Amino acid sequence: MTKRAVRSVGTVIRIGTNAIGDLSSIGSPSITQEEIDVTTLDSEGGFREFIAGFKDPGELNISGFFVPSDVGQVAVYEALESGEVQDFEIIYPPQLGASWSFQGFVSSFTITAETEEAIGFEATIRVSGKSTLNFSSSAGISGLSLTGDGGILSPAFDAGTNYYTFAGVTDDYVTVTVTAPNQTIKLYVDGKFQENLTSGQASSVIPFDTASSRKLTIIANESGKAPVVYEVVVVKSV
Repeated sequence: MTKRAVRSVGTVIRIGTNAIGDLSSIGSPSITQEEIDVTTLDSEGGFREFIAGFKDPGELNISGFFVPSDVGQVAVYEALESGEVQDFEIIYPPQLGASWSFQGFVSSFTITAETEEAIGFEATIRVSGKSTLNFSSSAGISGLSLTGDGGILSPAFDAGTNYYTFAGVTDDYVTVTVTAPNQTIKLYVDGKFQENLTSGQASSVIPFDTASSRKLTIIANESGKAPVVYEVVVVKSV
């Protein structure tokens, strides 16, 4: 059966380990194939003949709302300053099960301020080398639990559910344990990379500090497949 179209809400782009936040538009590598003319005087029927030449990976644009505290936006600007080639990844919504991975450098960064409009920013990423489009999804996680007195995971864990809350925590910190054998598991806290997790083992302590909530993002990835993203909003009881 043919799958229906999927909304773009939930699409994420990462530079290195950091997600670029507050985006309204994310492009993708635009690969084109050059041609080499190999026509000779005896080409059949007088038609020109061609063979494939180099592939150009193209460039992509991202745009959204300028948030100076966003670690991803800061990383984009710093990449422009350094001129260094970075690792990028575009992860589409879980129900689509696809992703792009590529390297590139930031070639432009612009902040726009217009009357009666939110302050925005745009950036252009020039892709360098081969980009990979992953068509199949990783298996995802098979277990998820959190520690923190009073906290209740809602809904109850289900392998097909990607968004949760863990509310009512009375402790000053939580930990998270994820089961995903033979996969790379990355943990982000409020959009910032915290650590690589080991399947079945608890994370480091995640304190609330002065915040009353923390957003945990868990990305499980099998080699050569699209990652699967899970989010848990942890809320401290007040």
